[in-house]
Amino acid sequence: MDNSFRRAIRKMTGASIARFSSRPNRSSVVGNLSQNMSPAWSIALFEHLEASDRDPSSSMVGAEVVSYSNSAWKLWETEFPLLIEEFTERFEEFRSKWAQRFSLEEIHRQLVQGNWIVKEESGWVFSLKTANSNVKNLYFSTIHLMVGDAEKILVMMTARLSYLQERVSAIWYKEAALDPISKLLPCLEASLREQETVLLGTLRSSLAEIAYKRFSSAFKSRAKDRSFSSSLSCARYVGKSWDVHGAYETPFLAYTDDFCDYAMGLSLLVARWYQDKWALYLRGFSRGQLDLFGANSFFNHDFR
Repeated sequence: MDNSFRRAIRKMTGASIARFSSRPNRSSVVGNLSQNMSPAWSIALFEHLEASDRDPSSSMVGAEVVSYSNSAWKLWETEFPLLIEEFTERFEEFRSKWAQRFSLEEIHRQLVQGNWIVKEESGWVFSLKTANSNVKNLYFSTIHLMVGDAEKILVMMTARLSYLQERVSAIWYKEAALDPISKLLPCLEASLREQETVLLGTLRSSLAEIAYKRFSSAFKSRAKDRSFSSSLSCARYVGKSWDVHGAYETPFLAYTDDFCDYAMGLSLLVARWYQDKWALYLRGFSRGQLDLFGANSFFNHDFR
């Protein structure tokens, strides 16, 4: 996880990733894992465990590395880096496009045309009140389209990852799942697919929720409206809390940068998670590690 993503998490969510850095309890993690497994695949997994226990000698026959597929490994080695590189480029293009759309000239035009900036006797004033309906209207007329664009890229990327996963797993199942002991890892992997889908859906929907929360927080103050000598100066002030130090031409550009770092970081985190997941599964395990699946192993405990 790079520093720009860490900063974006803190800015977009208000929480630091550091609070999740403590080492998890192994028993608790494995227990939660077992509860999230598909029941049908869990039954298959235990049947393969029982079959290997009934005939221990069969587990000692064959290659030293169990559940290893050379063809699936080569596909993983080639395709995952290419996919990550492609979507890194897509998000850079996404950032460039929205930086242009939220330039000072463009955001000034949108705010004036939408009557968010109006001329009063004291000067130009940002007219948004703190009612939720008004905040939402401003959000939907500005940031909402960018968030929807990011969601589309995330959905496209996860669809491509899912397709690649199907290709890799099909080869792996065919070449590596040959007997009860070699079918353990494929069963374990298949049993967690449903939970993966649920998690990905949650991550996708969280983009809009986090984006709106970050956006609306800039307009919670009930301070008296400030007036400016020009509409351009007023436009530079809207959303000031996103750019407290004035490092950007307009606060909307600061928001865009933070959101792009977050959306890109989240998407690539998912892609790299899949890459690491298959690196773990496809390397299999040696026959000297068969005690991992024995009667006293974590895989054979009942954590209910």
